Amino acid sequence: MKKLSALSVITAVSALALGSSALAADVTTVNIAGVTGKKPYTYVDDDVNYTGYDFEVLKLIDEKLEEYEFNYTALEQDALLVGLQSGKYDLATCSFYGTKERFETFDHSNVPVSLSDARLIVRSDENDINSLDDLANSDKQLAPIPTDDARYTIINTYNEEHPDTPIGFEGATEQSATTADTLKAVANGVYDAAIYPYTSFTSVQADLNLDLKVTDSVGLFPTVFLYTKANDESALIEAVDGALQELRDDGTLSKLSEEWYGEDAFSIEGAEDVTDVIYWAD
Repeated sequence: MKKLSALSVITAVSALALGSSALAADVTTVNIAGVTGKKPYTYVDDDVNYTGYDFEVLKLIDEKLEEYEFNYTALEQDALLVGLQSGKYDLATCSFYGTKERFETFDHSNVPVSLSDARLIVRSDENDINSLDDLANSDKQLAPIPTDDARYTIINTYNEEHPDTPIGFEGATEQSATTADTLKAVANGVYDAAIYPYTSFTSVQADLNLDLKVTDSVGLFPTVFLYTKANDESALIEAVDGALQELRDDGTLSKLSEEWYGEDAFSIEGAEDVTDVIYWAD
């Protein structure tokens, strides 16, 4: 066996180290923030794993993108958005929907991360409200909706398409009642119905067990990843969008939706038409 000199060994080790450094230099770290305690979207479990639908999607995307390494954190939404705007975080997630105002501040994915399934929530003994048409053709009261919410767009769009029989409802501010407070108000008869994503209802219902039920889907709207505008993230956005589309096409997002949301939102009627993250009319 040929013996290696000390100089040869040192040279070989140095070459390996240089190669490893070059490889590491080609990998870009992406700082990702999710909202803390927001099961089933983003949360940290008892074993300190970042999990929930959004984080699990990102883990699969990270596996596909060898040029990136994802680094996760979770914090309150206000701090998250401030950090994203400043460039502390590159990407933020928590089943976020887009708005014109939000997209003026942040960049965003162009492929939906998930589909949020909006339902009407009514009391268990309410048999007359099973659709938006039923609500529009009654004198029953829908709970207020924040004006910058995707749910507001769903009702507003319905009213524009049905000017003779619009649904009566009030706009509200971001500081309005929580989902739990609103659903309690429906259960107590303050309102006759509320509109929320199915997952929002199920998460509250699991804790409170209110005397409520849900209708079939009344609208689907896309959720997005948000990106900082403090840095040029165009290459990252393009890479993540490509991986997202692959995960939708091969059925992976459907499986994650079933696991975390309790339903495959991608198989609901009309889901195949939701391919854009812009759901409002200009």
